[in-house]
Amino acid sequence: MTYPSEADYYTLLGLARDPPPSDAAIRSAYRTLTLSFHPDKQPVDLQEAAQRQFGRIRDAYETLIDPKKRVVYDALGAEGVRREWGPGGLMGRGGEVEREMAKGGEKEVGVKAMKPEEFRRWFFERMKKRERGVVEGLVRSKGTLLLGVDASNTISVDRELGEVYLHVPEPKVSNFALRYEFVTPFPTLRTIFGVDEKEDEDEDDDKDEGVNDQKDDEGPEMSISAGVSGGFQRFFNKVELEFEDGETETRNIPLPLTLTTQNVSLGASVSHLFREQPGTKGILKRWPFSFLQNSIATVNTTLLPAPTIQTSLAKSFVLVPGTRPFSVVLSAIFSRSIFSALPTLNLQMTRGIGKKRIAFCHWSSGFIGWPEVIQTLFHPYLGLALDDILFEGQEISQFQFGVASRPSAVVASSDDDDDAPLPNEEPAEDEYEVLRAKQREENKAAESWQVAVSSSPLQNGVVFKYSRNIFSGKSPTNALSQWSSERHYSLPPENEPRSVRLEIASTVSMDLSLSWSIHGSRQVSELTRMGLGVGLQSRGLVMTVSWSRLRQTIKLPIAVCPLNSVNQDSAALAVLLPWLTYCLVEFGFIRPRERRNRRKVIARRQKQLRKLIPQRKAESAQAIELMADQVRRRQEKEENRGGLFITKAEYGHYPSGKRKKDGNVREPEVADVTIPVAALVDHGQLIILKSTAKFHILGFHDPAPLQPKTLKIWYQYHGKEHYVEVDDAEGVSCPMRLHLINP
Repeated sequence: MTYPSEADYYTLLGLARDPPPSDAAIRSAYRTLTLSFHPDKQPVDLQEAAQRQFGRIRDAYETLIDPKKRVVYDALGAEGVRREWGPGGLMGRGGEVEREMAKGGEKEVGVKAMKPEEFRRWFFERMKKRERGVVEGLVRSKGTLLLGVDASNTISVDRELGEVYLHVPEPKVSNFALRYEFVTPFPTLRTIFGVDEKEDEDEDDDKDEGVNDQKDDEGPEMSISAGVSGGFQRFFNKVELEFEDGETETRNIPLPLTLTTQNVSLGASVSHLFREQPGTKGILKRWPFSFLQNSIATVNTTLLPAPTIQTSLAKSFVLVPGTRPFSVVLSAIFSRSIFSALPTLNLQMTRGIGKKRIAFCHWSSGFIGWPEVIQTLFHPYLGLALDDILFEGQEISQFQFGVASRPSAVVASSDDDDDAPLPNEEPAEDEYEVLRAKQREENKAAESWQVAVSSSPLQNGVVFKYSRNIFSGKSPTNALSQWSSERHYSLPPENEPRSVRLEIASTVSMDLSLSWSIHGSRQVSELTRMGLGVGLQSRGLVMTVSWSRLRQTIKLPIAVCPLNSVNQDSAALAVLLPWLTYCLVEFGFIRPRERRNRRKVIARRQKQLRKLIPQRKAESAQAIELMADQVRRRQEKEENRGGLFITKAEYGHYPSGKRKKDGNVREPEVADVTIPVAALVDHGQLIILKSTAKFHILGFHDPAPLQPKTLKIWYQYHGKEHYVEVDDAEGVSCPMRLHLINP
């Protein structure tokens, strides 16, 4: 659960986080608080308390007034600022910037000279690189194990009676597939011999310091993969047995299962990103090589089962300035000699057509032989041999286009609540909340879908895919990275019940034959997911159990009913039986246990926080005493001119009439916050944002930890009494608009 123990710096200075405050606003807030909390302006008996409060205010000011520290604070909080500017941190002693400076570089000067947005991008890229290093330190490989099980006697269908029977399965291992892949740096002088590659000093002078730091970019990486797949075969040993009475008998003794396979694969791939160089020199600045800027080139080689080379180039194009780009991937597959046939060409194009939708198109040329005219001119150098024509497989051409939606990775932000109704429209508050709740649930469901039409000489059909979250609103995409070049995305809190990601896929061919699959997966630990799926395949009804952790995957497909016995009832039984079993376990055991554990954690945390109430209360009383004189003088001016005058303010927990176990009525747990609320009045206005943790406001304290609390304010405006009441999730704006129109 999120219960911040350290005050928010924006709240401490009485500033709004969004929109970001200007430097002038930060200095003004700091000067105002200095009048009340500076130790030199307090009596001797209050100087120690003033020193403590003023130290917190000064830390907040020094962090927010520094644009670089503010970037880090907005992403990581006060602890992140202390860590990154402390020993070993990115900006601190012994950190990356200082190490580069010791090597004779000029990175420290470049970082200090960066503008806030440049530093933001630079810092987030470093955080992403650090996070990627941590994750890749855990595992630098990807493995997949598939073990097929034949239990086709589990479900049987009586065709004459139309009845479906469920039997005790007799599973047998039928086939297997194993694939393993690991990543290693591409061999260069640096990786092989540890030699620092020389850099052209003239080119370094042309680079913008700190902004485009190409020296830190990692070199290309090579991925090596190997795989094997096949089946199992049982052999028998024929043995003759001779008994005492002289009779003999021949028996077949089963031997252990033997792996049989001819499918072995071995290959490697290398990718490289061609970044746009800021200088004017270099081969990438010359045509036609300038086309490679901001593109990704990949080379895949396969040694087994047959030598193959695949090259691809990915790049984005903007045809009309200000419009969405086209992402294009062009690849060529050389599966045979260039003298025998042309390479197989593949072209893939995608383009965003909405906020969360993309259109895609994929074309594959298939096998392309040299035209007869060219073969005749250059005979016998070009053309396939007779053996190649008879025995070598030829790829078929394919074409597919469709539309897909992408799931929303971030839950609807609170900024959406600021959407105002249309003029002359005042929806009821209850109706508005219902609409907002519905929109939040739709975003949390994270729906995605895909519709595509596929065509080839062998098969034509329509492909449909749909997926969404069920049982919970937690984000379905457990992205390993919390960082991008734009911002920091914090992961969802762990106290929310984990959702089930449901995925449905179906393909309808032109002959109306149908294949489908339903798969559900659930996160069972921080980096581990388990899944269960049912689908109609060529083997019949197949149930698949999967387990994955840190890119290592195990799949267990189990055939439960042969294809010639499948009907609607057997398919419904195969889907509903595991679904009902999971629901029984989820809602009958897992979630009740999580609720019990959560109540215990809340009770323990509440007990710890209640022990701190006397200390927090004393600190709040000292802060109120320090600011009281200054606030009263400001309030007297407001009262004299008929402005906003705070007469009383309370903050705390008000029970809903429930009685204690001994029968007594629960008493409210409240704190008098009249002075702290009055201190927030600025130019005749009181604004407390809904994102503000109210118990972090100077002079506030939490009288009822982990309980719903309410802020009640009584105030005068133009000589009339008014009252406003909000909970912790709501903001305050006084005087209200109605009071401004009719004072």
